[in-house]
Amino acid sequence: MRVLFEAGVVKEVESVEVKPLDFGDGQISGTQIDFSLVSGDKIKYIYSQNVPIEESGQKAIDFVTKLYEDGKADFTHEPVELL
Repeated sequence: MRVLFEAGVVKEVESVEVKPLDFGDGQISGTQIDFSLVSGDKIKYIYSQNVPIEESGQKAIDFVTKLYEDGKADFTHEPVELL
């Protein structure tokens, strides 16, 4: 699967995982999306704190679904920060 991470940067992704962001206190504080690249590298992002948790979770799931169904997806417009 191919993901456009930013203008001119397309990477081959082996797997993607959406999970709740937990800093260890058991309280969910956001949504995290982890990419495992074909090269073996991992890239982790968190959705902006300006996006409500329910909305960020749904956005992440929608992105992964589109990536799975189409084999490619544009990540450049997702409101995320590199972790």
